[in-house]
Amino acid sequence: MTPDSSYRLCAAGPAERFSDILPSMEARDFAEYSRVSGLDGLEVMSARWLEHSFVPHMHDFYAVSLNFGGQGAFYCRRALRDAVPGTCNLIAPGELHTGHAASDDGWTYRNLYIETALMARLLQSLDWRSPPDVRFKFPLVNDTALATRLAQVFASLSASNSLLQNESLLLSVVARLATDHFVPGQSLRDPGYEHGAVRRVREWLDVHAEQDVSVRSLAQIGGLSPYYLVRVFHKYVGIPPHQYQRNLRVLRARKLLKAGEPISAVAYRTGFCDQSHLNRCFRAALGVTPGRYSCCLRAAS
Repeated sequence: MTPDSSYRLCAAGPAERFSDILPSMEARDFAEYSRVSGLDGLEVMSARWLEHSFVPHMHDFYAVSLNFGGQGAFYCRRALRDAVPGTCNLIAPGELHTGHAASDDGWTYRNLYIETALMARLLQSLDWRSPPDVRFKFPLVNDTALATRLAQVFASLSASNSLLQNESLLLSVVARLATDHFVPGQSLRDPGYEHGAVRRVREWLDVHAEQDVSVRSLAQIGGLSPYYLVRVFHKYVGIPPHQYQRNLRVLRARKLLKAGEPISAVAYRTGFCDQSHLNRCFRAALGVTPGRYSCCLRAAS
């Protein structure tokens, strides 16, 4: 991966001034995605937002972020979180959240996007004995040790360093998460958490996200009236069924784009009306258009 020219990364250490790591570009909003050679299942997102606001959405991967400059805010677990420089955002798969800049200086941060399979492999390397599909105690933490390790990872991934160094630094981040920030012995899916009808509808949508299904059909799957299904689904999941379906489609589009599929084919395969519809939904959830996302990944290969 080539260094990100929009960021000036300093040598990471306890005295690192996170506010000094700011984007140097004219665009008001900026986001870039990169992949890392030898670390399948890892993406790096570098972003600075002034105007863009993320709609409520979920990921199917872990997002571990370091806030570098300005100030952001995101709603997660029924509270608004203030993302100030030096803090870390910890979002597990399936966790509903938003995001927007909360200062005139915008919001600058970097993300490690860790696929669940890679997280399981990293935890196995740490002799992790609990379930591998872990979740976090809190979505925002002020942990200097974790912030320093994340700064070291981002600095290493932005330079021409060895796979051994990159993987070792990534393991140091996951080790800190495991010792201080994972909920002990609890996995992402608690079978008793969701209403049974909601669980059945979610499971159906997870498999058939691309299908143009009616709310009446989903209600029959859940065994509820259409109106009550929408209400109870929103209560337990945080968004109504149509938004959950749209989020699933965006996540599947992301995977197809990573595999090199053309955007027009991706829009068709994931159930969007057309490429323009995919563009709008993809950018609302991930901050960039499908075309920009694909270009970033090609440039990083």
